[in-house]
Amino acid sequence: MLAFFQNMTVGKWIVVVCAILFCFVTIIFLRDLLTKKKEEPKPISPEESEKAKLEPVLLGSLQKTHQLEDVINQKITSMKLDLMAERLRITSTAEVLKNLAVEKHFPETLYQIYFETRAFPKKPPEAQETDLEWHRQAGITDLSVEPIVAEDGILIHFTLQEHQYVLTAIHHRFARTYFVELTLKDADDVKLLVARVKANESTGREILEKAVIEMRSGDWIDDLASCRLLMDKRKTEVQLLAEHREVETLKSRFILNQAIRKK
Repeated sequence: MLAFFQNMTVGKWIVVVCAILFCFVTIIFLRDLLTKKKEEPKPISPEESEKAKLEPVLLGSLQKTHQLEDVINQKITSMKLDLMAERLRITSTAEVLKNLAVEKHFPETLYQIYFETRAFPKKPPEAQETDLEWHRQAGITDLSVEPIVAEDGILIHFTLQEHQYVLTAIHHRFARTYFVELTLKDADDVKLLVARVKANESTGREILEKAVIEMRSGDWIDDLASCRLLMDKRKTEVQLLAEHREVETLKSRFILNQAIRKK
């Protein structure tokens, strides 16, 4: 090794140094070349290019979709709240009207009008005059009764407190149940009250079940309420008259003679 350095001349040393420098320069050049290749962007395909162009549009559309979805959800929530409030209001109104109809005995009143007038067209003129006087005591005038074509029911026209009304009575019979659907309308054919009544089929007078299906507020309520009061008054008068006649009959049949003797 020492002999090698002793044999080295200046020229050889220059060649060695140059060779070493050349190696260093080559290494640095290769390193820089590899680094540039890594940093150079890869060529973009047409599909990727189109995708890159569409990404901002899609992003904006997605944001708008989310915003629209939020607006729709808010509107749906508001609609649900409004619907709940409307349902509560309607339910409360329905309960008030139903309670009023039950309290004023409207289903029973309509059924009584139907029951007492259903045979009116079949009666002789003298009996019809008697019935008309009977109904006038309840405030019912201008009575006319006719069958409903193609249905099991009748149509009753009458005037109550100077207002014209139409009462429709339809019979419904199913396997195990039977009821009469009563619909009261005004002169303009506006539906005022719909009630269903199930009565004793053998007698027809005894009401077993009743239900209010539809009802509209209005002045007709006072008319029907007054009719109910007049019906009750008429019934009371008939009962009192019957009791009075019974007393008079007893008085005529059972006489107690008391003889007072003077001493």
